[in-house]
Amino acid sequence: MANQLDFRIPFSGFCSTTFLNCFATAYAFLQSPELTEREGLMCIHHAGNRCTGCSTDCGVAQSGVTPAIFQARYFFLYDAMSGHSSQRCLFDGTLTEAEKRINESNFYDCGSAETIDFLFGFAGYAYEHISDPARFHASIAAAIDSGMPVLARLIGGEDPWRVLSGYEGDTLIIPDHANAQRKPAAAPGTEEIASLYLFGAKIQPRYTLKDGLERIIRVMEENAAAGVWQSYIDKIGLYVVEGNLALENEERAIRMKRVAETMWHTFNCHNFAEVFRSRDLVELRRAEFDALCKEIGTSCYGYTHDLAWALIHLEAQIDWTKHSAHFCCEMAELTLRQIAQNDARVLEIIKEMQAILAKG
Repeated sequence: MANQLDFRIPFSGFCSTTFLNCFATAYAFLQSPELTEREGLMCIHHAGNRCTGCSTDCGVAQSGVTPAIFQARYFFLYDAMSGHSSQRCLFDGTLTEAEKRINESNFYDCGSAETIDFLFGFAGYAYEHISDPARFHASIAAAIDSGMPVLARLIGGEDPWRVLSGYEGDTLIIPDHANAQRKPAAAPGTEEIASLYLFGAKIQPRYTLKDGLERIIRVMEENAAAGVWQSYIDKIGLYVVEGNLALENEERAIRMKRVAETMWHTFNCHNFAEVFRSRDLVELRRAEFDALCKEIGTSCYGYTHDLAWALIHLEAQIDWTKHSAHFCCEMAELTLRQIAQNDARVLEIIKEMQAILAKG
């Protein structure tokens, strides 16, 4: 007989089954049992799918907080406070210090031991990390029996994280990882698991907004020290040292494609902005933060989001055989300079918030 949780919280569509995505969904499940009990949770317009927070006229959407929206609040919050959504990529693909510190397997993973410890501490949960295969099945069964989902890191693979929500004998059960990119088709066997993370008791959070802001500042300062955006400007402008003026069209196209690829990563500015727009974290609701939060969400990262789309579209439309196309390099350079200015202003704002918190 199967023993499994009534786990129907969807995952974020912004990434695959990263640690961040799995952790946010498991946390949303633990914090909101009423969402899994609500009638009409399953989407009545697309049978077989989970709620995506669409605008269709259903009872769940009318309630104002769908399961997808609820999960997204935590996904965005943890993405920002961990410093993960402040990451930026260098032109040559060299890993920044933040990428090496925050991630385990790829840019989106957020699965380093240090980041995992921070997220459990920020969320206010004790946890246990188990890497002994002999303990896997009994530990999973005990957690499920007590109503707690389990986070599993698999051995290898592009998307190594899973939420475990049940078991039947020796067979593990996973929830539908609905909405996640490249969602898994089947549950892993215990022989595929590298380690487990078990939720423990609810505790006073070990980390607060102050700690989150400190992490953000560290990442942003490391980006600036590494000259992240300058590494693109030096390659994409026409009249800079390593610029495009004397290059063949093929090399220009390669460089512009790299810019477009990086803009997909830079969309993490959206995740960051949502935290300061919604201000779901109570500590962010201070009156002194009103204007600062608005600036992050609109003139800074709302702007960066739009500029990223513009560069993606520009790269897709350029016909490099035309002489006029060469001057798109200057357009890209100016756009990148503005994105760099937006990052610099957000860093200033976060430091202002940190100073306000320090005053008490």
